[in-house]
Parts: sequence; structure tokens; C-alpha cells
Amino acid sequence: MEADDLKKAAANAADSMKNAASDAIDSVEAAKELGRKAAADGYEHAREYAERGIDYVGGFSENLADFVTREPWMAIAGAFVVGYITAQILRRMAR
Repeated sequence: MEADDLKKAAANAADSMKNAASDAIDSVEAAKELGRKAAADGYEHAREYAERGIDYVGGFSENLADFVTREPWMAIAGAFVVGYITAQILRRMAR
């Protein structure tokens, strides 16, 4: 009788372990799928931000080119001022 009880207990323990392993595998698969989805979503968002940045820089570049074409002396003066200020900042940082 004891041997039968031990066999049943061992079978129950084996079934419990099998179920726990199966649940763990399912959880890992679900986590992998969530990870894949999160990576795909992250990639999509990064691509959208990059496209927005490219559009913004393109628009800024066009506006700057228009300004330089319309006001070349102002553009040269502005470039001089920006360069002078940058040089002063770098000189003070070097001290």
C-alpha cells in the first residue's frame, strides 16, 4: 500500500512540475512577444522622431538660404557676431 501511495505522490509531483514548467515556458514566450512588440514600437517612434527632425532641419535650412539670398550683408554680419561670441566663450573657457 505504501508503494502505491509513493507512486501516486511521485506522479502528482511530476504532474505539478510539468505544469509549472509549462506555465514558465508560456510566460517566457509571452514576455518574448511583448519584448518584440515593444522593440517594434520603439523603432517606429524613433523613426517618426527622426523624420520630424529631418523635416525641421530641412525647413530651417531653406529659411536660412532664403534669408542669406535676400540679406547677404546681414547674414555675413550675423555670422561674424556668432563667431566672435563663440571665440570669446572658448577663450574664457581655456583660462
